Amino acid sequence: MERNEVAFGPFRYSPIQGLLKDGTAVKLGSRPQAILALLLEQAGEVVGNRDIMARVWPGLFVEEANIRVHIGTLRKLLGRNEAGTDYIENVPAQGYRFVGSVRTLSAGEPGEGAGSRPSTPDAVPSAVLPRNIDRLIGRDKAIDDILRKVAEKSFVTVTGVGGIGKTSVAIEVARVSAGKHRDGIHFVDFSTLSDPALLCATIAQAMRLPGPGKGGLDGFLATLKGLNAFLVLDNCEHLIEEVAVVVEGILTTAPGIDILVTSREILRAQGEWVYRLPPLSVPPEQTPTADRALEYPAVELFVERVSSGDGMFRLSDADAPVAADLCRRLDGVPLALELAAARVPLLGIHGLAASLDRAFDVLRGGRRTALQRHQTLRATLEWSHRLLEERERIVLHRLSAIRGSFTGDLAIGVAAFGVISEEDVVEGISELAGKSLVSVEHRHQTVQFRLLETTRQYAAERLQESGETDVVCGNLARHLCRMLAQSQSTTTAAWNGVYGSRLDDVRSALEWSLSPAGDLATAVTLTVASAPMWFQLSLTDEFRRRAEAVLQAIRRQPEPDPRSEMTITAHLGPALWNSLGPAPEVETVLLRSLALSRQLGDAGYQRRALWGLWLHHLALERDHEALEAAERFGELLGGERPGSPVDPAAESMHQRMMALGLLTVGEFDRARDFAEQCLRAPAPTIGSSLRGYQFEQRIVSHTHLARISWIQGQADRAREAMHEAVEQALASGHALSLCFALSLGACPVAFWCGDYDLAARYAELLVEKTSEGSLFVWRSYGVAFQLALEARQGGDERIASLRRSPRFAEVHRNRRIRMLATVAPRLIAPGILHEASAGPTNWATAELLRLEAADAGEPEAADMFLRQSLEVARAQGARAWSLRTAMSIARRHMESGRGQDGRSVLSSVYEGFAEGHDTPDLREAAALLEELR
Repeated sequence: MERNEVAFGPFRYSPIQGLLKDGTAVKLGSRPQAILALLLEQAGEVVGNRDIMARVWPGLFVEEANIRVHIGTLRKLLGRNEAGTDYIENVPAQGYRFVGSVRTLSAGEPGEGAGSRPSTPDAVPSAVLPRNIDRLIGRDKAIDDILRKVAEKSFVTVTGVGGIGKTSVAIEVARVSAGKHRDGIHFVDFSTLSDPALLCATIAQAMRLPGPGKGGLDGFLATLKGLNAFLVLDNCEHLIEEVAVVVEGILTTAPGIDILVTSREILRAQGEWVYRLPPLSVPPEQTPTADRALEYPAVELFVERVSSGDGMFRLSDADAPVAADLCRRLDGVPLALELAAARVPLLGIHGLAASLDRAFDVLRGGRRTALQRHQTLRATLEWSHRLLEERERIVLHRLSAIRGSFTGDLAIGVAAFGVISEEDVVEGISELAGKSLVSVEHRHQTVQFRLLETTRQYAAERLQESGETDVVCGNLARHLCRMLAQSQSTTTAAWNGVYGSRLDDVRSALEWSLSPAGDLATAVTLTVASAPMWFQLSLTDEFRRRAEAVLQAIRRQPEPDPRSEMTITAHLGPALWNSLGPAPEVETVLLRSLALSRQLGDAGYQRRALWGLWLHHLALERDHEALEAAERFGELLGGERPGSPVDPAAESMHQRMMALGLLTVGEFDRARDFAEQCLRAPAPTIGSSLRGYQFEQRIVSHTHLARISWIQGQADRAREAMHEAVEQALASGHALSLCFALSLGACPVAFWCGDYDLAARYAELLVEKTSEGSLFVWRSYGVAFQLALEARQGGDERIASLRRSPRFAEVHRNRRIRMLATVAPRLIAPGILHEASAGPTNWATAELLRLEAADAGEPEAADMFLRQSLEVARAQGARAWSLRTAMSIARRHMESGRGQDGRSVLSSVYEGFAEGHDTPDLREAAALLEELR
């Protein structure tokens, strides 16, 4: 039941006068008062926490502890009711209830204060609206939404950070509304009003009300009765409490008046509908052209304002990415964009972008006619800062250490210390959000908060002045260590959602940790804890540089800590390998990590070092050394002590290592067994799906099975595994796993199956992904497959040119000749072919020996190579290589007049194939058998 004025015990309450006890006003904050009003409206009924939050903190996320604090305040003020109990009862798991006799006051009762109704003027002329001098850009939807809500709700507050354009939008809304209200539109600017006592008189003056309206609140409200008008109250944040009282009074007394308020802080008044004016939309990263950039209002505004000061200015395609980045860094805030545009004639776009780290020195010089607080970015923020309570200021300053979005938990971890409690942080964020200094974002089923970058820079200056910077940065670094160590995200998409916004925080925390005021132990812990993040996001080259900096700091210590060095080198080795390939320093770092882990008796880090060495040996085609490293890894699965439980992540990694190690030496059946074991293992439910080892386990297993299946003559199964690997890799969003799937499975299988269009798409995707992430070790695979595609249609001159190209040199240098020979044998010169086929038997030995036969000068030598090739292929169960060799033997027999012998050799192999008869090799074999009939 709605009540305008009620009485209970010695108290009376009205929305206009607030709470009185025995006729004397009781000092009560706006939030306890709002809770009391809601409970009185539903006296005797349970009011849930959700309903209280919706009324008191509209549009904001707050902890229930905030409600408990304000309920406690009310209980203390109200005391006991006539039954001797608290006026406000807690109903467990439901909410709160007002208990006690509540009486509605009627007109004429003492204290009512009703006066005679003044005569309504026949026509109240509209005040002259201010004019938006510049074209309003990107605000059509906001204006339409506000117009609709004003018509529906009668009372709308437009809120947002300083400089977001609230006044400009309100003026346009008022202009569009002209003629819709009998008693006109009235615009009241409170920016220069400092005395709250003059509030009613100022509104009355703007509305040209008769004498009584310029007195106190009661006289003012009485004068408004019966009016039908549109009232715009601009710049209310410094008079928030008083404006709220006046607006509630107007709505109660003159329901024909629609009210539009602009304020950096919402009024939290009864009946208020809040519209949070967003920044102008900004382009995504990688905006390619000026035309595309200008589709976004932030860029359009920036360019128009630059052009107004420099009629010759045109945004070029070369400048478009810089302008787009500048708009993103200024968060699409119109005032910041206008101030930035004013500096372009002096600095140029590139110079301006380079100067934005000093935003408050650069972004000034606004229009002389602008409000003083809008003439520089600093003045705008200082105006908001002055209106904060001291605890809110401290919380804001401390939050400036966090870059990007953050959760309440992170905010508490960083800002709750000293005089600021956890509850102060939660309440402070709520207040700052209400005052447009913190943005609230709902995403991934969580509530996240963010400081606009300009606000963050300003608060960071204030934090530096307070002397708390090092304490806050240390808190942030330690919180990140705990958060990353307890990761619950299993996919790259989830990592991006949960931790992608923490990347800049990790960067700044690592930089602080290595600074003179920092802490090396924290740097080590954070580097190790964040390693899965860097690999999951495929930022291995940056991780390498940061890990190297930490390692250098460790080694500069008078007594370097061996455990710190062990952990850093173990993670640095694989990062070096991804960035530099199998360079000598990779092996040096990994051997050092292995030695330290043995010295310290740490089985987990021994495994990690062996895994890195396994990768390194594979890249150098030290196949048997790689297999030995995988076997040693397996021996450590139980830890240092016999009977220790096996780590599932390590067991899965051992299966993957063995699968690829055995595949590489040509033991395909055993390799298949390990790959299938890995696939049967359950996927991780917590922690990174990489399980600390770079690649997604199921993607890797499907990749191995694709290559093994094709070599063993199961082309259909190979294609199925190939598609599965690529689809899962693309869905994961993990670039490293995608590179693995494309390089070692999808590209070669597509070639072998004769799907050259698909091979071309995969090779292009591989080169694109490796360029994006500086994954140089994988780029050479993509280059190899692109060379193979070019060689398919090339004559002898083209083949010779490709062999001399820098791209071929890159492929040769990175030891991709085995793979290239199986898809483009014409590219491999005899000397390089002989080099590749030398040494122990490997996965491609049979095919390399067959190709050597083609280049052998003597028939006896050619026959010897073919016999060896067929023997190796049969011993390995490599039916695909057996088929190719059998075709070569059949052709030689046909040339020497022994066609039936050739047919016998080929048919015995061909008949062993149950699938893949549409592939080039089997089609060629079928044609050759027909020819040999």
